[in-house]
Amino acid sequence: MSQVSQATVQRVTADLYVEVQQFYARQMPLLEARKLEEFLETLTEDGSIEHRPGGWKLEGRQQLLTEMRARRGDPEQPLVEEISAREARERNVSYYDGLVYRYWFDRMHIEPVDEDTLRVRYQAIVSMTDAAGKVSFEPTTVVDDVLVRIDGELYTRSRIVTHDSPAWADKIHNPS
Repeated sequence: MSQVSQATVQRVTADLYVEVQQFYARQMPLLEARKLEEFLETLTEDGSIEHRPGGWKLEGRQQLLTEMRARRGDPEQPLVEEISAREARERNVSYYDGLVYRYWFDRMHIEPVDEDTLRVRYQAIVSMTDAAGKVSFEPTTVVDDVLVRIDGELYTRSRIVTHDSPAWADKIHNPS
């Protein structure tokens, strides 16, 4: 069994680690609150989000906004019917109506590329809670982000979400 030596692991400063944590602490509640335009302002203009395997890639704030508006739904609406992400895209309907969702990140690894670019890898899970308090989860993922610093602020240039289940897009959201 091979071991990674400490010499091969690039250490980041505590300040940088906290800065990245604070970036996500500002970014993800915007998505959870369905403040889509504000969330997208945390991405570069040409930012992208890709879901793998067998998913889709969306590029640029406008394409992302169009897709997010169609899928994010409204927590005040009646609970969405049982539907998968793939079917919701095919039928052009929301799959988060009636649900409050939260993003949970853990085991963050930050790798500086240059003075203004970071690669960030972390594990994530999404919880969904309906009005009755029932909680369900999306399949677990590994997320690879490229963050860039522009005028002193961090932005997401790209996000690749790799789902642990190859059938993730066919999972029923909030099954009864």
